[in-house]
Amino acid sequence: MEAARAHAPAVLALSLAVHVSLCVAGAVAPPAEPSLSVKYDAGQARADVFDGPLPVLRYSHGCTEVPEGVDPAFRRGDYVSAIYGLEGELLTEDFPPDHLHHRAVNWAWATVQWRGETRDMFAVRNPYTGPVSGGLWARPLRVLRAETAPARAETAPASAVIEAESEWRWDDRESIVNERVLVRVSSRTPEGRFIDFRIVLTPLVDGLQFCGRLGAGYSGFNVRMAAGEGQSIRLHTDEPGRAPCRSWADYSAEFPGGSGRAGMAVLQRATNPEYPSPWLEYPSLNFFQPAYPGGELTPMPVGEPIVLEYRLWIHDGAPAEEALAAQWDAYNRAPVREGVQGGL
Repeated sequence: MEAARAHAPAVLALSLAVHVSLCVAGAVAPPAEPSLSVKYDAGQARADVFDGPLPVLRYSHGCTEVPEGVDPAFRRGDYVSAIYGLEGELLTEDFPPDHLHHRAVNWAWATVQWRGETRDMFAVRNPYTGPVSGGLWARPLRVLRAETAPARAETAPASAVIEAESEWRWDDRESIVNERVLVRVSSRTPEGRFIDFRIVLTPLVDGLQFCGRLGAGYSGFNVRMAAGEGQSIRLHTDEPGRAPCRSWADYSAEFPGGSGRAGMAVLQRATNPEYPSPWLEYPSLNFFQPAYPGGELTPMPVGEPIVLEYRLWIHDGAPAEEALAAQWDAYNRAPVREGVQGGL
């Protein structure tokens, strides 16, 4: 990747209609929103979320098929392979020709060391060119939930929930990390839509270490956006010592299929390890991320879970910084909801 700018089989339908009436005091309420639904395809090992007829998100638990002409060694799973805007326009990109291993929203690390050897989950193919020799992949174990949940309060709108378990397999043989991920997709509100991630990594063997690309730090939880006109990337972390210390990033552009500017913000949870993670951006690749744990190796003690949480805010336009700060506040005030090991 370029140098970064661092800143401080049939379909099993599991559908439950969730109807949400939106009323905004003193304002004209938008039309009633369509219902959320989740469709889990056991044959493809993937879950799709819809808002009425519009696609919202696809989580690929099993391996996705590569586009025509792409080396099958780039097949991968356990990631969100597509996120759509509020009008159904595609906001992310999977298998971009310039970096075939980039994949919409994923949480794969470039450096995992064990027993004196290194594997690269982020690159998918090991090595990236030449004969394949070893590797590390997240392999599916089970889908725990793929369903909708009704609203419980103003701060807990109706949502679609996907919860899945995978294992990291060294050379596709030895299980070294148990991973559980929960993705909660909210109903659309006047502000947009929220997608919450909770990722729990539990090491199964002694002697593991991991990080992003050594020195550079990229990989881990990262986003590859689709190409759009008028790209804008804003990265923000408050000065050290400030309370609260907010950390957010926003990407907006005019995407094909949309009627105007739209985008996605990433909000870090203040309880994440080593918070706040520094932001990295690669504008020419439409790529940005919070870099945990960065470019230096970090131990993964056996049996000690590493819990990472992030919120994506899908929105129209380009929100003001004050709005982004307010969304960070709302996310970090929100109680942890039921989910993975008691989270979300």
